[in-house]
Amino acid sequence: MTIRNCHDCDVEMEKVTTETKTGWGEFEIIIKGIEAYVCPKCGDKVFDYKTTEMLQNLGKSLSKNSNIDHLDILNVEEVADLLRVSQQTVYNMIRDGRLKASKIGREWRLLKRDVESIINNSDNEIMAAARGEDLSEKDLKVIKEELNKM
Repeated sequence: MTIRNCHDCDVEMEKVTTETKTGWGEFEIIIKGIEAYVCPKCGDKVFDYKTTEMLQNLGKSLSKNSNIDHLDILNVEEVADLLRVSQQTVYNMIRDGRLKASKIGREWRLLKRDVESIINNSDNEIMAAARGEDLSEKDLKVIKEELNKM
């Protein structure tokens, strides 16, 4: 068994199962059930390398998610990532009117709420077919069946 002394108090630390807070920016996560060495005098906690790495990875993953989740204005790359489609598909959707976009300088910008409205739209047949084409009843039926499988 490894013996650790507190850096501040020079008291032997106890190995216990505890909880800690981690996060990134405005996000905060409480992790319960992790092992740590705790100083009985000052309460300082020391985690092993594996636990520390896990806590850092959680914080990093929050920072990656926060980049898109809190933006009101998105670029084409962010929209493609949000919709899980290629950037070319996003350009096509802008061109045929399925997505509203504004060109600022040389780049397209889209409002996140407009992109989310497409995801939440109950009339998803428009997403599956090119804009402006008439769909037969048979085509609509097939599209609806496929969408219901998702």
